[in-house]
Order: sequence, then structure tokens, then C-alpha cells
Amino acid sequence: MKNNIKIIFTVFILGLMSLSFSSFVSADFGDYSYLDVTLLNQDPDPAEQGEYLDLRWKIVKEGNEKMDDIQVHLNVEYPFFFDSSDSPDKVIGTWSGWSGEEEYYILHYKIRVDENALEDTYDVSLKINHDEYGSMTTRDYPIRVGDKKNPEFIIGQILTSPLKLVGDSEDNQMEINLENIGDETADNVRIDLKLPEGFTPSYGYSTRETLGSINSNSGKTGTFYFDVDENIIEGDYEGSVDVYYKESDDENNIYKVINLPLNISILGKPSFEIESFKTIPEEVKAGDEVKLIFSIKNVGTKEGDSVSIRAFKESSQPFDFNEKSDFVGKLKPGELGEAILTLDINNDASLKNHIMDVEIRSVYNDEVLIENETVNLRINESNPTYWIFVLIILVVIGGLIYFKKYKTRKK
Repeated sequence: MKNNIKIIFTVFILGLMSLSFSSFVSADFGDYSYLDVTLLNQDPDPAEQGEYLDLRWKIVKEGNEKMDDIQVHLNVEYPFFFDSSDSPDKVIGTWSGWSGEEEYYILHYKIRVDENALEDTYDVSLKINHDEYGSMTTRDYPIRVGDKKNPEFIIGQILTSPLKLVGDSEDNQMEINLENIGDETADNVRIDLKLPEGFTPSYGYSTRETLGSINSNSGKTGTFYFDVDENIIEGDYEGSVDVYYKESDDENNIYKVINLPLNISILGKPSFEIESFKTIPEEVKAGDEVKLIFSIKNVGTKEGDSVSIRAFKESSQPFDFNEKSDFVGKLKPGELGEAILTLDINNDASLKNHIMDVEIRSVYNDEVLIENETVNLRINESNPTYWIFVLIILVVIGGLIYFKKYKTRKK
């Protein structure tokens, strides 16, 4: 009894082994079939980022048993994907008998590689099934992706003139070194400097520079010019550069663009305005000698050295300066200083308001800063009683002289 059980168990095990003899085995011990699948090649090897990849397998049928409805599915994951050029599903159909030397099937797939794929080896899964017993086999195949060979840019050295940028300045120069650290030459390289709020190009296309070709592991420098607004505050401002280029081996000659961040630092500076303005005498008239008294305030964030004031007149204005400039000295932020200028009003000056241009100069970080202000100088009409009093005196003096001469002649 025990021997019969052993025989039955042995036969059962052998039966199971016969069913799993091959993933693609079908029928009995005398008639069977299976598919021998070999990855022939990948083209290119290694695969290139952003390009198509051709995969080819050779399929050979072993055994006499007919196989019906043979279907193949290629499962791919990142960084591979199918586009409209191909499909993951293929149908081989019915296959009878053994494969001869020339009787085999070439399975071809065309897939895309993500343009940002990293260098590595990735698996794709090939699934083959047919209707005999619902048989299915899945096998993974390693596919190599190489190091991406294309231009890659970074911003290198940045130089500005002046070295320290401040508000209310024009024609600031910035030199940006663009470095290609990639494996391929970049052609037709152009840089557009994108300025943050508070900055404007000094003139048309002053924030655009064409650099031509930049070889791998080399760089070129672009020069840009911009103005900084008057009311900008001290701090760091986030700009950027758009880099346009073509890959040297791109047969389609397509422009690519990348954006690189760029930090622009604005330092504080002294800034001055006329806090108040008065004249002595308070009411200015024709013929007066006048003192102009200016109260100047540092409304900036840094101390200004060698602060001075200078006034300018137009040729048509009826006065002349005796002292047209005055030195104030150092002024800290929020501090007031005084400057005094003097001028003479012409005797024939008429009633009018005159706009006087004033220039405030200071020195900061060895650079001369100039700010322009205006003040209103009003010339009033002369007091008529003054001239009547003068005329009376002249008449009295004339009368006395005449009376004295008359008495002398009478004697």
C-alpha cells in the first residue's frame, strides 16, 4: 500500500514538472512547443536622452505543437515611453512546427527616451502569451542610457561698474560670464538679461548680448547696461538670464532656452534734499543784496562726505551771484546742514517768480553723487513810499543849495 502511494506521488510530481518545463511549453511529452526569445540589440547603445531608441528581439519556436494567438506586450516605465510612432502591443498570430534556420520572428519596438534621463541601466518587461492553457511569460531586459551629451550652462563671474550699485544711477555696466560645463558645443548663444522691478535698460537692446558658439568647458562674457530707479531701497533683487542656444549636432536646428537666476545687490547711499529755503531780506526787491539760506537734509541710509551746494542762473534772470556755492561737510542719515549763497538783484528787476536750479554734491565710496533740486526766488515790487521819501530829500537838498547861492549873490 505504501509503495502504491509513493508511485502515485512520484507520477504527480513528474506531471507538475512537465507542465512547468518551459514558460512556453505546451502539449504532452511527445509533442511540445515553446518560444526562445533573445534581445538582439538596442540602437543606439547606450540610449540618448530625448531621442528614439530601437529595440529588436529574435524569437525562435521550438517544438512541433502549434501555438495560436501569440501576442506580445512591451511594458516600459520612466525614462522610456511610447509615442504615436509605435505601440506596446504586437500580434505574431499562429505558429506551427519547428523554426528552421531562416524561420524566426524579429520583434521590433521604437520608443522614446526622456530628455532629462540620468545615466543608468533600466529594465523593460516583455510579456508573451498564447491561448494554449492561457500561457504567459514575462522577462525583464536591461537597457542602457548613457551620459547626456549636450551643453549645460552656469553663470560664472559677475562684475559691475561701479563696483557697488546704488539707486538713482544710470548706465550701470554688468559683465556676466556664461560657462558651458556640458559635453557639447552650444551654437548661436544669446543672453537676455531679465531685470527685476526698479531696474530698466539704459537703451534699446542694452540687456541683450549675442555670444556665438561656446565650446564644452569654456565660457564667454556678455556686457549689459541698465539704470536703477531713484526710489529703490537697499537690498538684494532677484533677476535672471534667458540663455538661447542650439545644440551643435541638432539636425533640426531648433533653438532651446534655459533660465538661470541672478542676484543683483543694491547698496544704501546718502541722498539729499532741500528741507527748507529762505532769504534775507524775507521780501526780495530790485536792487537788494540777498542771502539765500538752504537747510539740507540727508534722507539716505549712509553718511555723505564733502556735501556742498551750488546754484545756477539763466542769462535772462535779473540777478548776479556773489557766492554761488557753499561747503556743508559730512551729514549722517537724517542730519541737517546749512548752506548760504549771496546775490545782487538788478535795479530794474520786475515783479516775477524765478526758478533757480541747485546742485547738491556729495562723496560716497570715493564716488561723486550729484542730485538736482530747484527753489523759487520771488522778486517783489519796490515800495513807492521809499522813492517818494528819496525824492523829497533830493528836493530839500536842492532847495537848500539854491537858497545858499541866492543869499551869497545878494550880499
